[in-house]
Amino acid sequence: MKKIAILNNKGGVGKSTVAVQISHGLSKLGYKVILVDLDGQNDSSLFLGITEADYNKTFYDLVDKRSNIKLEDCIIEARENLDLLPNSHIEEINAEFYRESRIDLVLNEKLSDLENMDYDFVIIDCGPQRTRINDAVLCYVDDIIMPVQVEAASVRACGSIYEYLADLRLSPDKITLIIPNMYDQRTKDAKENLEFLQEFFNDKEDIITPPINRRVKITEAGKMGKTVFEYDEEAATQFFNVLERLVKKIG
Repeated sequence: MKKIAILNNKGGVGKSTVAVQISHGLSKLGYKVILVDLDGQNDSSLFLGITEADYNKTFYDLVDKRSNIKLEDCIIEARENLDLLPNSHIEEINAEFYRESRIDLVLNEKLSDLENMDYDFVIIDCGPQRTRINDAVLCYVDDIIMPVQVEAASVRACGSIYEYLADLRLSPDKITLIIPNMYDQRTKDAKENLEFLQEFFNDKEDIITPPINRRVKITEAGKMGKTVFEYDEEAATQFFNVLERLVKKIG
């Protein structure tokens, strides 16, 4: 079972969109996937067409010491081969994690039953800030996929993830893929920023995937609770190119 975090310390880079597309794409390739939504905005759930009205139990119930809920009671079938573990009360979860003495073991304990559910991939959509939840996620996962919006501020912020890992005394090699996102190949600025990104990681073989072009249909799909594989063939092809790289590296 491969455990992957979708993470960037900067908001607005399309992180939840990438998490959803990768999760559904892997499921369409025949892998059994669970997407764990640990972003306070719940965008991953919404982009799959799942709202609070569709679930009663969430990740919060797993950490609430007053609750006696099993992990399987919190999981929703989102698509064929793709399940979702939604969240609620994200601030309370974060506060509870601050009370844990071994943050490196928290998710191994809370999500231990996943090992017996035959999942091939656990994909975790993380919030954009440094939080105790993200500390726990980074300790738990094997790999990190970092979407980076192809614009100057986002590209130059890449180093902050390495600083974050260093602060947690975790290996920088956990960063397995960088996905240039929202790329507008028509503009000189986007081309220059993509080149800068490639130069920044030129010592890491195959870490940068083909870019995901900026497309209105990707945004439209999310608003409709659909993935690109259900809505836009061209965007789906781009994400399949990313998935090919992902499966080659860690699948």
